[in-house]
Amino acid sequence: MNRRVLLLLICLALTAAFAAWVWLRPYDWADDPGARYRVVHASLEQDHSYYWLGLKLKQVAADSHDLTKPVHLLLADGREVEPAETQLEGSEGKPVATLGFRFWLTEKDLAGPLRLRLNDGTLTVRQKPGLPAPAGDPIRYFLNSNW
Repeated sequence: MNRRVLLLLICLALTAAFAAWVWLRPYDWADDPGARYRVVHASLEQDHSYYWLGLKLKQVAADSHDLTKPVHLLLADGREVEPAETQLEGSEGKPVATLGFRFWLTEKDLAGPLRLRLNDGTLTVRQKPGLPAPAGDPIRYFLNSNW
């Protein structure tokens, strides 16, 4: 095997390892077990001067979501926002395996870190302060909490 082929194989292996790490790493490394779910991804869509923040969560504990407990998005300034939309996904007779929430937020609401209070725990949605950088896409997806 000549040097050029060996170099290309090493580059291919490094690229594949990096791609696997990006796609397989968790949204947040420190999930709260009391929440019973973990964040899979977040989406942000601008709607005039407001934003739709969408959250997709997947069940990680044996217990399902407790529908009697409220769900709130905790903003950096201490305010709590209730979801505008809630989606429950699961098989009939089985626990809710996937949850979806959408929150109607202003730029001021997105100015700091965000956390989601769910069941008996809290999940990190966003860690960074400041408004997310605008993109050319109408909707942006985030696979980790560093946005």
